[in-house]
Amino acid sequence: MILWPQPDGSVLATPQPAHAIIAGQLMRRLAEKPEPFEPAVTAAIEHDCPWLPWEMAPEFDPATGLPRLFNALSGDEHVALWERGVEMALANFGLLVGLLVMRHGSHIYRLGILGNRMAPGAASLAAMESYMERERERGAAIMARLGMTETQVALLSKQLAMVDSIALSLCWGQTDFPAGASTLIRTAPFTARVTPWPFDAPELELSTEALHIPAPFASEAAMRRAWPDLPRKTLRFTLQAA
Repeated sequence: MILWPQPDGSVLATPQPAHAIIAGQLMRRLAEKPEPFEPAVTAAIEHDCPWLPWEMAPEFDPATGLPRLFNALSGDEHVALWERGVEMALANFGLLVGLLVMRHGSHIYRLGILGNRMAPGAASLAAMESYMERERERGAAIMARLGMTETQVALLSKQLAMVDSIALSLCWGQTDFPAGASTLIRTAPFTARVTPWPFDAPELELSTEALHIPAPFASEAAMRRAWPDLPRKTLRFTLQAA
């Protein structure tokens, strides 16, 4: 779950697949259109499909009284989740979408290792490194079946990583956030600038749906009882050229 604390003490909780809806909206509006276009857009929308089962029954964090934050997982927890999602993507969305979801896992783990963005530990590191090794071998085999080159797929992966970072930073409430070659700079709660500007219009309107948690829960049981009826909020963001 992506958690964005609000000034009144409440929290906007965005499931990972919901923030990916914004990533798909962004991918569709890139000035440098991805090719092939529709599979790339689908990959952006579905790139966090590995999180679907986890987000359907969020884990409780007793330290905060909130659902467990997405980047609190260790590498070994995340890899098990991600590999099941890759199989889901390959089975349901096709080879290219599955390949891009698979490669996005390696992108996450490079950030986890280099940027200390995942829970540390020897088992965590070993799991991430092992995943990346398997991804390289299997990814090469899928590229051969698709008749695509590493250069072609690497560009799509780079575009996916950028739109994912922008969508994540918006739903996470980040002020300044790196997004590949660009940077997101928040100018108001629901408005931000991106520089350099990579899109096909000077302003974009983006939206997805989050859950509104009025206050931390007293216990896991309290969270489970309240969860089905939590109020929903449509997050509407305006993204502008710097």
